[in-house]
Amino acid sequence: MGGVGTSKADPGASLSPHPARVDRAPGGGRIAPLLTPVAGILAVLAAWALVTGLFKIPDYLLPAPLDVARRLARDWASILAQAEFTLGATLAGFLVSVAIGVPLAFCIVLSRAAERALMPMFVMSQTIPKVAIAPILVVWLGFGMVPKIAIAFLIAFFPIVVSTVTGLKSVELDMLDLVRSMGAGTLKIMLRVRVPTALPHMFAGFKVAICLAVVGAIVGEFVGSDRGLGYVLLTATGSLDGTLVWSALIVLVAIGIALYAIVARIERVAIRWHVSVRADDATLYQS
Repeated sequence: MGGVGTSKADPGASLSPHPARVDRAPGGGRIAPLLTPVAGILAVLAAWALVTGLFKIPDYLLPAPLDVARRLARDWASILAQAEFTLGATLAGFLVSVAIGVPLAFCIVLSRAAERALMPMFVMSQTIPKVAIAPILVVWLGFGMVPKIAIAFLIAFFPIVVSTVTGLKSVELDMLDLVRSMGAGTLKIMLRVRVPTALPHMFAGFKVAICLAVVGAIVGEFVGSDRGLGYVLLTATGSLDGTLVWSALIVLVAIGIALYAIVARIERVAIRWHVSVRADDATLYQS
């Protein structure tokens, strides 16, 4: 009699919110999600090669991808040396924007007067084209790396401030009343309640800012520099060297993607508990 009872399926199994996982080959879960972007890149390269081959486009307008690859292979040492300068200015500008933007966001949340005084100035600073003030910064700060860092900071800090303020203000009022009733002060509420709630918003701002910092570094190199990928782009465009222009652009895109991926990876480690990260993990597993 007992054997008959054990053969019956568990009626609660179909009600489980977590369906049974299917075993996969080792490494398959990590390789499969990469196939789609790789296929997309290959499709773009194939279309690029087809267009340049069919219409016989001159190299100074749009070189063939194979010619760009040959140029990268030939001049990779000099291009990477210029990329190091751009990368340094980008990282420095981004780190300065985080170091200044996050504390300013805390001040804005803690003080209504600070919000009324600072936010209009932040908005006005973003309406000024950075290309217009870049020459002024070069005159003030010289032709070294400092003006590039300053421009990268000016472009990158605004999304950090806005996203951090939004996150810090997104705590439910009932939660704030609860922790206050338990004797928590302003500092403890900020560190234990507001900051954990704000982390997803902050990382969203960080990911936007790291890409904008790359743009800021290039703008600074356009205006006044004798090094960096911006300088390479400027001189190569002036001499109609299309393969060098696209080689520098590809390296620049690679830098932006790598920096974004690093910030996204830090986000996954820092807020592994958040629903957005857990949802991404579930989607990655099911793909």
